[in-house]
Amino acid sequence: MSKAKFSLTLLAIVALQPSSLYAQDHSMHGTMVSSPEHKAQSPEITLGADGSVHMIWINENTAAHSANQSKYGHSHVAATNLLYARSRDGGKTFTQPVQINEKPGDVWGFSVSKPRIVAGANGILHVFYPGNDINPTNGKPEAVALYTRSTDGGRSFAKAQRLNEMDKTDASDLVHGGLTHAHVFGTLAVDSKGSVYAMWIDTRDMAKEGDSGKVFMAVSRNDGLSFERDREILPADVCPCCQLTAFVDNKDQLYVGSRQVEGKFRDSVVMVSSDGGRSFSPRQRVVGSRWEIEGCPLKPTSVAAAGGVITAAYYTAGEQPPGAYVVRSTDGGKSWSKPMLAHEGAVNSDAPVLTLAGKTLHLFWHAKMADGVRRVFSRASTDMGASFGPVSELPAPPGAPAQLPAIAGLPDGSVQVAWQQGSEVRTARWVSPHQGALTAQTAR
Repeated sequence: MSKAKFSLTLLAIVALQPSSLYAQDHSMHGTMVSSPEHKAQSPEITLGADGSVHMIWINENTAAHSANQSKYGHSHVAATNLLYARSRDGGKTFTQPVQINEKPGDVWGFSVSKPRIVAGANGILHVFYPGNDINPTNGKPEAVALYTRSTDGGRSFAKAQRLNEMDKTDASDLVHGGLTHAHVFGTLAVDSKGSVYAMWIDTRDMAKEGDSGKVFMAVSRNDGLSFERDREILPADVCPCCQLTAFVDNKDQLYVGSRQVEGKFRDSVVMVSSDGGRSFSPRQRVVGSRWEIEGCPLKPTSVAAAGGVITAAYYTAGEQPPGAYVVRSTDGGKSWSKPMLAHEGAVNSDAPVLTLAGKTLHLFWHAKMADGVRRVFSRASTDMGASFGPVSELPAPPGAPAQLPAIAGLPDGSVQVAWQQGSEVRTARWVSPHQGALTAQTAR
């Protein structure tokens, strides 16, 4: 990955402070979870089996950011914090945000490489995020893959574990940001047996194998208490700045979304593991028309699956018009439906995400309309993506752009959605206004 393709920074660990419940601006525009005096972005969300809502987001540390900019001579080294809050009343009120990383400003976090949070069936919270370290071989900074967990519902988090092995090479000529290596753009999933799957894009062989990334994975078989040694699961042909995604279905099959570099093309692909991450099927390309682009598009591929059907949502400029598209496969990814544009009539649409809520498949994205304002939209499907209902706009405060939705489904078909509103992070419970009609139509 060349300097023009890979922009990186640094991170840390975890300490929770005492918290109290508070509610901010809970209305038809959702609840503001972040503190108004801080610049918040890139929320992630998960739901506990008891209905509790757990959110993390990155929060800029201005003083640390300025110090790093001076140290490294540019602004690519981000200085952010990872914050957490929870709700026990369906997202109406949240605990006061608390900092997970131990050292302020030591988190490398952007919307293109978000930390991840997943709740296990037993209530354990699992968090994956990229953090800073020093390579012992050359003494240079290295962005590392970190994991922490909470066994008490988010009241406290364990000391973070580093999941990647440190490499002895130096790829700082290829990895931007003053870093010798980076283990970032990751994702996280957990199955019903307590296996935790952490995956990230890795640069450790970049100095000898070119400027694309590999994918490495570390697996825990005991709810995150300890992890197996990390190992390579994809070769050095992965788009180095397109964040990975993961999804576990009700049969504990693990689906991974990524982008593969092939010449000038960077196509969305999906692979599946049916044996707890020990092996994977060959990657299946999901894009209808191939996207030729020089450089990283910084676009993930979202995946959901149930009943033998895989759905994938992604941004592409290979289709016309460019925008967010969704496809489905009924044969394990060997063939795909014609790509469906998520939002007809939008000036542009991007950042699509999928989730299952009971038997309803939800698709969310952000888009700009003719007025130039970016807002969050949704469509729902009750037949696993064979058809979708009309586009619905998520109510949000006027003014600042609403973007980067993150979603988690509930058994009743509703969704807890979080999004970035300007420099705020908000959340709301969402019920598709067309869901009842869609269900009735499917029944007929």
